[in-house]
Amino acid sequence: MEKYDIEILLGKILSGNATDEEQGKHQKLSQELPEYAKAYKQSQKLWGGAVERISNEDIARDKAKVQGKLNRALLSQIQKHKQKMAFYRIVAAIAIPIAIAVSVLFKLNFQSKNERSAGKTKIYAPMGHIASCQLPDGTMVWINSRSTISYDVSDFKSHERSVQLEGEAYFQVPKNQKVPFFVRTEIANVKVTGTSFNVKTDTESKIFETVLNDGIVLLRSNNRGMKEIKLNPGERAVYRIDRKQFEIQNVDAEMYSSWRNGEIIFRDATLKDLMLKLEQIYGIQVIFEDPEMANYRFRGMFSYNSNLIDALEKIKSTARIDYYIKNKKVWLKNETKKE
Repeated sequence: MEKYDIEILLGKILSGNATDEEQGKHQKLSQELPEYAKAYKQSQKLWGGAVERISNEDIARDKAKVQGKLNRALLSQIQKHKQKMAFYRIVAAIAIPIAIAVSVLFKLNFQSKNERSAGKTKIYAPMGHIASCQLPDGTMVWINSRSTISYDVSDFKSHERSVQLEGEAYFQVPKNQKVPFFVRTEIANVKVTGTSFNVKTDTESKIFETVLNDGIVLLRSNNRGMKEIKLNPGERAVYRIDRKQFEIQNVDAEMYSSWRNGEIIFRDATLKDLMLKLEQIYGIQVIFEDPEMANYRFRGMFSYNSNLIDALEKIKSTARIDYYIKNKKVWLKNETKKE
């Protein structure tokens, strides 16, 4: 049985759309193929707990089990595509029949673009990739697709440590109470002494956001007169220039930082949310022929893929959506029913 057929079968079983014949096939595969049974159990766990919080331990355990079993079964395919990342899993929960895509995640190795001159360093993550680096003070940084950090080595030898950010990055900063760490952007700045947090800035939409995983961070916009605010673990702060204030909400921080592992976690997100992520990763523009499609709901885990066509094909098979591409624009439309 082909991998694609298995994905569709799993989706129908879990969404309640399987026929009697497909139910029988599912029972037979569960008994005869341990890999299929494992994939079903892990997909069932995600489906049943999608509205609840999935712990980091569950995600890591789930990924390790599926990767270990299915990677061996699909080794020949992986060897042919070492420069790609496949979807790990998409779970679509929308008004039309649902399918779950379960496939293999394998690590992508690539060279980020680094520029150095006279003590100044700039690191850029290419489109569709994630870069990582270690700063002079030991801080680990993950840089999202089409994002840049820059710093001067001399900034780590004085009374403070600081970097400039354009786009999105995740920081793990070692503690140093005497020398604070700053992330500076065009919209707002972050100050910490040691913590883990995600920062995203969009100069086009003029929105800045920070999500704190642990520790404490202090935020201040570049608007004169704004007071410094404190963020606690599990909180997300969003600053919009037009509103001139921070809005704070409690969130699952892992949802906003899982991208550093090549994953995007969705909890009842819309198709529009998913497409916005693909626009960021691949530098495309997505257009919905039917505006209602933007409201289709998704739950689950979606992994980076260096091939846009593969990503769109997986979404097509999952959500019964068709597409065509023209001049870096992706047009989405409802799949035409075959007579």
